[in-house]
Amino acid sequence: MTKRRPSNKKPVGMNKSLGNALMNERDRNRKLHQKGKYDEGDIENAAFLEEEEQKVIDSIIDESGLEEFLAKAQLAGTEFSADRENVRIISQNKSVIVPSKNDFLNNLELQRQYEDKLRIPRRPPRDQWETTEELSALENQVFLKWREDLAMLQDVDGLTLTPFERNPEMWKELWRVVERSDLVVQIVDARNPLLFRSKDLESYVKEVDPAKKNVLLVNKSDLLPEEHVQEWADYFRDNDIDAIFWSATDEAEEAHSSGDEQEPTSSSSANDQVCFFKNKDDLLAHFKSIGHLQGYSGGKQFVVGMVGYPNVGKSSTINKLVGTKKVSVSATPGKTRHFQTIHIDKELCLCDCPGLVMPSFSFGRNEMFLNGIMPVDQMRDHFAPTSLLLSRVPFEYFEKKYSMLLPAREKPSPYDLLTTLAFNRGFMSASGIPDCSRAGRLLLKDVVSGKILWVAAPPGTEQEEFDKVLYPTTARDEKQPGAVQLQEMEKRGLLEGDNAVDRKLDSGFFTVEGGHAHVRSARSLNADNTTPTTTAVPSLAGEKGTKHHNNRNRKEKLKRVFVGTYA
Repeated sequence: MTKRRPSNKKPVGMNKSLGNALMNERDRNRKLHQKGKYDEGDIENAAFLEEEEQKVIDSIIDESGLEEFLAKAQLAGTEFSADRENVRIISQNKSVIVPSKNDFLNNLELQRQYEDKLRIPRRPPRDQWETTEELSALENQVFLKWREDLAMLQDVDGLTLTPFERNPEMWKELWRVVERSDLVVQIVDARNPLLFRSKDLESYVKEVDPAKKNVLLVNKSDLLPEEHVQEWADYFRDNDIDAIFWSATDEAEEAHSSGDEQEPTSSSSANDQVCFFKNKDDLLAHFKSIGHLQGYSGGKQFVVGMVGYPNVGKSSTINKLVGTKKVSVSATPGKTRHFQTIHIDKELCLCDCPGLVMPSFSFGRNEMFLNGIMPVDQMRDHFAPTSLLLSRVPFEYFEKKYSMLLPAREKPSPYDLLTTLAFNRGFMSASGIPDCSRAGRLLLKDVVSGKILWVAAPPGTEQEEFDKVLYPTTARDEKQPGAVQLQEMEKRGLLEGDNAVDRKLDSGFFTVEGGHAHVRSARSLNADNTTPTTTAVPSLAGEKGTKHHNNRNRKEKLKRVFVGTYA
């Protein structure tokens, strides 16, 4: 029997991790041995040189208190020592406060007052550093000062700062894109443009170079009706904002999604600053015309930087402009992690920037889920975003959209909406209760994708009048699809709330009732608690002279006699 020849292939299956660990350990020992024999400068073999690993940048939007403290300590270069046997119990009681309409208006006025202090971090000037170590130290100081300023804003009574990008590496990518670009295009969502617009970013672009230009690209404009596009175009024109309406979807998909609706037309009659481009050639020609106005007609390329929030369509816009898939696209926000350059032709170059969540106090976490800024799969409380959605979209719209019927109440609750949607779609838990969390994720993903549409009104326009275009008032039909499912849910008691089973158990076993006492005599009683009477019946020949006809009530149990009392 011959000896088995060892295989050079990596192990697979259960032994894969063990085999990789052994091979990595062997490589480390080999490199350490080689470095011990020679100086690092004398090693010329590429196999023994350390390979610089590519840094993976992850977006950090939300941090716990401990993570925020450690991040600030790392920027400040603080070292800690263990403090043992010093135990303190910290209790924190949280209360939920629902603001009124007056509180909301006062908060908006307070936000306008502190709007100038809501800034993004700036890169240190070139004349303040010479080496990379000095640059790294200055950048850490800038980020630490920036975090401290935002923390001071949180201490202002009435202001609440929303989650924002906390990873310094992501902001460094933005610095590189701004410095490299000649035109910075800030891509925003057409359903709520001002939510995604950062005024301080436009100021920072001018601080880097006054010759750089800012353009607002209003993406997903195909979702808006023509009336809404016209009102937003008038607002941008009145406020001297250079805006372009655009849709990154393909022409065939756009025609299919719009259906019988009329497509928005170009709104450039009053002013050339506001326009609607329907194809990529017109948009590229517009970018080149801006470059020609700035004198970029020659050998130098005109660089256009694409920046903005996550999930607004930066990568999709670049792919459509190029014509092929050059940048990875995902439904999850934050797919792009490094800035990338794509050369369109000899005159134009596009630069894609990772999505950045700018610091803001104009909206909360629920608003971020509804607008796709934060991933829906990271949502823990599904009732709060649904409640915000119900305050904006009438419940008749959901009934028509999902072919269901909500309970006949003045205003259905988020629990009613999610329970009905989960029951109609078959999203049931193991205990037979509708899975509201799964229904909530489905609902919010439909909002992000545009299947459920809500458009914010421009400042100065009433939201109720603005919504009449999307949600016309219609009479409710009780015989519409979903009536049978609603009756079945009411029969099972699934619409009574989260603690419906607990309430039924309490009422069945722990209800306080008056006591009942019954006395049983030695003689048998009738059902009406009276003494039975016996009558003598003439006997037949050969039999006894009396018969007891009430023996059926003899020795009757009390719980059977008073069964109506205990029911």
